[in-house]
Amino acid sequence: MVSYRSKENIQRIILYVVIGAIGFAFVFPFFWMIISSLKLNKDVLSLPIRFFPPKWNWRSYRNVFFEFPDFDFPRYIFNSFIVAVFAVLLCLFFSATSGYGFAKYKFKGNNLLFTIVLSTIMISFEAIVVPLFILVRRMGMQNSYLGLIIPESLTAFGVFMMRQFFYAVPNDFIEAARIDGANEYAIFVRIGIPMAKTALLALVIFHAQWVWNLLLWPLILISTPEMRTLPQGIALFKGGYNTPYPEQLAVSVIACIPILILYIFLSKYFVQGITMSGLKG
Repeated sequence: MVSYRSKENIQRIILYVVIGAIGFAFVFPFFWMIISSLKLNKDVLSLPIRFFPPKWNWRSYRNVFFEFPDFDFPRYIFNSFIVAVFAVLLCLFFSATSGYGFAKYKFKGNNLLFTIVLSTIMISFEAIVVPLFILVRRMGMQNSYLGLIIPESLTAFGVFMMRQFFYAVPNDFIEAARIDGANEYAIFVRIGIPMAKTALLALVIFHAQWVWNLLLWPLILISTPEMRTLPQGIALFKGGYNTPYPEQLAVSVIACIPILILYIFLSKYFVQGITMSGLKG
């Protein structure tokens, strides 16, 4: 008869195997992208398929920046960095203030207004992209940083996440501050924001990766090469007579690095923020 400890060990092994298989399924495409970026162009799509290249091509990363004058990838990286930083900062401000208001102030129509805001999550971006483009163009923000930043400066998910977190903040802290004479602005800045640090940092990861990887909106809004973002540059990247696959993959690897670094530094806050945002609602 199999003992309880033996059954537990078998279950643990099965669990590790399943988790390992799922992890491999997610990680393998990234390894393939990195290895293929170091192949020659003829070897990327060669048959039979070889995981490791017959000859390592380390020049593909250099070629991205120096061999294609029609594609200014340093400028594209800079544009994406500017858009991502300011869009995330605005999203943090608007999400924190609106989430705090929905969670800590009881006013007529609070739940109805929040339901309306939350319902916009069900509307896909593709459904509003045409009227949004017309609006941005009439405001004179086509081919500009403002046109890329402002439409991405607030998300219903960010409002929902911050509202859920602020619900978990005890009202006793706020009431004590009011008794001490603090105004509402000081309470929000000195009590609400410090306690919401983990949720804000989790929101940074969510929104930064969304804005950094955004492709459809820049393709529609931006028509001048110098204002392209990095995903837009990758999508339009091609040579004169053929597609330079190693260089395409190399710049794709480069595009993944900033978000990977951001997640490495903020991963513990990401887990804490997601956990604490669902404690009370």
